[in-house]
Amino acid sequence: MTSASPTITNRRGPFGPVLLLGVVAVLTTWAALTAWRGFVEMPGSYLRPLAVLAALLALSGAGLRWSGAPRWLTTLVQIVLATVFVTHQITGSLLPVGATATEIWQSLEASVRTARQYAAPIGDRVAPVWPLLVVAGAVVLVLVETLACTLRRVPAAGLGLLAVYALPSGVLDGGPDALSFLGAAGGFLVLLHLESREHLLRWGRTVGPQQDSMWRGNPVREAMRAGAGRIGITATALALVVPLLLPTVGVNVLDLGTGKGNGDIRIRKPIADMRRDLERGEDVPLVRLRTDDPSPSYLRISVLNRYTGDEWSSGDRDVARDDRADGSVPLPRGLSEDVRRTTFDYDATVSEQLDSTWLPTQYPISAVDAPGDWRYDPSTMDFLAADDGLDTRGVSYTMTGVALDFGTDRSFFRDSRTGDVSEEVLHVPSTVPPLVRNLARDVTSGATTDYERALLLQRWFRQDGGFTYDLQKAPKGTGNQTLEGFLARNGRVGYCEQFASAMAVMARVLGIPARVAVGFLQPDQTGTHTWVYSSHDLHAWPELYFAGSGWVRFEPTPSGRVQEVPAYTRVPVDGGSDDPRGGPTNATSAGPGASGTAAPSAGPNRRPEIDRDPGTATGADQGGLPLPVLIGGAVVLVLLLAGIAALGGPTAVRTRGRRTRLAGSPDDVWREVRATAIDLGLPWPAGRSPRESGAFLLGHLATPTDRPAERPRTGPEAAPEAADALERLVLAVEHARYARPGAVATLERNSVAEDGALVLAALEAGVTPRARRRARWVPMSVWRR
Repeated sequence: MTSASPTITNRRGPFGPVLLLGVVAVLTTWAALTAWRGFVEMPGSYLRPLAVLAALLALSGAGLRWSGAPRWLTTLVQIVLATVFVTHQITGSLLPVGATATEIWQSLEASVRTARQYAAPIGDRVAPVWPLLVVAGAVVLVLVETLACTLRRVPAAGLGLLAVYALPSGVLDGGPDALSFLGAAGGFLVLLHLESREHLLRWGRTVGPQQDSMWRGNPVREAMRAGAGRIGITATALALVVPLLLPTVGVNVLDLGTGKGNGDIRIRKPIADMRRDLERGEDVPLVRLRTDDPSPSYLRISVLNRYTGDEWSSGDRDVARDDRADGSVPLPRGLSEDVRRTTFDYDATVSEQLDSTWLPTQYPISAVDAPGDWRYDPSTMDFLAADDGLDTRGVSYTMTGVALDFGTDRSFFRDSRTGDVSEEVLHVPSTVPPLVRNLARDVTSGATTDYERALLLQRWFRQDGGFTYDLQKAPKGTGNQTLEGFLARNGRVGYCEQFASAMAVMARVLGIPARVAVGFLQPDQTGTHTWVYSSHDLHAWPELYFAGSGWVRFEPTPSGRVQEVPAYTRVPVDGGSDDPRGGPTNATSAGPGASGTAAPSAGPNRRPEIDRDPGTATGADQGGLPLPVLIGGAVVLVLLLAGIAALGGPTAVRTRGRRTRLAGSPDDVWREVRATAIDLGLPWPAGRSPRESGAFLLGHLATPTDRPAERPRTGPEAAPEAADALERLVLAVEHARYARPGAVATLERNSVAEDGALVLAALEAGVTPRARRRARWVPMSVWRR
């Protein structure tokens, strides 16, 4: 070995193999994404955009990697490119900021609602699902392309492909088709082959008549057997076995539902069914009661917690295995122990005509005993069928109802406190019309507590607002458009569905927890202790929450349908009270044209919507992300960055890489020498043999000392021990790469590691302290190969 430094060239490898790896990666991912075709009637709605994005990612990624761009820059460009493309597909704009971001968010919300409510395949008659599939597919494409091509971690990329395949396996009845799985599995094996071949060719070129073949040759075959074969078979087996377990643990990545249940709790649409039965005309007996209650009234079927702006639904339920309808049950949360109570016993029998997965019960209730696996949700205390074949037809059961006496001193109707209820029963969609918000504040302008506001809302609907109950003229639905027309001055005709929904939404606008309940209104007495609820008694009403009373019923439907209101809602407020017969009061009626008044004073649980000027809108009103989403996203981001810094930061990655290479083969040690040279800013002679590279490194060696000089003396004369160690290391690499097996004795691994460590220390001693610090904190070898 001589000390003359060879001429350094900066040659790039051929572009073809780099592009080939990217093309195979995106084609494999796209093939896996075809497994989602069963979710929609028109798969091209998401597959065509993702095909274009796949081509863009393959070309841009290959170009950046071939040009030697840092890994972080390549990944960043891929993310930005995918974001711009997806934004343009959904909105027609390029940058996801301002109103464009809001439009994207609303499109994804609509897609999620559709996915939850409708069975696959989903057609074009409802809000499209393709925006959700395009966003999810873009994430998977970027993830697999980055892992397989930029970071060269093909086995890790296989986990992303497995997640894609597992989703339809756990949701669709027939699962994904075989072609999508075979295409993805085949592409994954090709990726493993290409990665194995690249690692092999780092040792040198193959020798023989097929040395230029990309697919043949004994060394490649051996690498396939050792790497791609084993990993591929394992990943394929996992792809077949893991989806069988996913439905059991409830994994659902995109929240796509089957629309018809999966063996768990089935939840139907009580409001839609109620209107259909009321419009049928025929009065059918449904539930018979025998009870010591002298005047039974409301019999509740289900509670609807979630309001999306389009409809009310039951939302997510917490129904545990132990919460069964086989004895005593807890009283509702938030109910004070000081409230006077009277209990009544009920024997109920449901007719064969009532087919429901909800068990009609009194509210509140202290005990119930029903045959079958009926379970209750502690937050709502309604009872759901936990068995897929269980319903109410012909069932007989007993229960103990509790009548509550709240008195007239208002002591049990305190404003709710933060944490008393879930955010779901306070959520007001940003799409709720301004008319609804302004009316809620105008109608309740004279109140000082949530309880008074609730009383004024009920009185306005029943007496002062000019509303009329008419099932035939009532608009259909409870969405924002129907709600706005119902509350407008030229509207105000509806039935219990609109009254319950409107009061619940307006209560939430005022910061009062509210939900909608569906059940029966008033039974007909058929004997001394027997009563019958019929289909004409089906009804909907709002329930509001107060500290001390818990969830209590209000009745905004006018006297044309409901004659009596609960006694605790007749308390005088603002110069009037609710007349149970529905007559007008002396209080001023507020309408859309009424002037705004001062916002009511803040109570202990006031929400920001009450305390601002009615003419202004917060970020939530304008369609921005809800505060819990922003907070949750910030927490996830901080945890992710902390994890990267602690486990995968450049310095940590570099330290682990050095330790692993020095404990490996001579070629591993030589790769560590190259990485150290790159970190120190030494231009590595590309495309040269180990001996030529070693000759270049000789001129940069210095003797390691405890106090390295600012401008150290370098060369073989300055560090003779390191020069000898470099000579031995180069010889070991040459023997490992080029000698026939058994031709020479293998060097001791410890001596190779020691020589490598000495060479590394000499290289670090041969640069300035500033270069050493830069190498420690910004190791460029982490991003360069």
